[in-house]
Amino acid sequence: TPQKQDVDDDTEELEIAVDNTAFMDEFFAEIEETRQNIDKISENVEEAKKLYSIILSAPIPEQKTKDDLEQLTADIKKMANSVRNKLKSMERNIEQDEARSSADLRIRKSQV
Repeated sequence: TPQKQDVDDDTEELEIAVDNTAFMDEFFAEIEETRQNIDKISENVEEAKKLYSIILSAPIPEQKTKDDLEQLTADIKKMANSVRNKLKSMERNIEQDEARSSADLRIRKSQV
């Protein structure tokens, strides 16, 4: 019946909207996590600058300071690689989803 068809269409649209909302929530959660990681990298870089300054200004730098700097540098590299890989993965997913609605695509591209 025509009325039955209208109800089915409405249900499909609702399911798509709910799925899309859940997807966008997940997407924005990934964006937020990535931004937090970038902020943490920035904090670590500032800390590394301080340690470099301490090492350069000391006649004989303490080994602990050098070790701390080495560890911080390793952490920065690890986090930067993680963020880079996450962004590349998100970018690939966006390219694969080009068929999605253009509004979704514009939102995602503007956030990455």
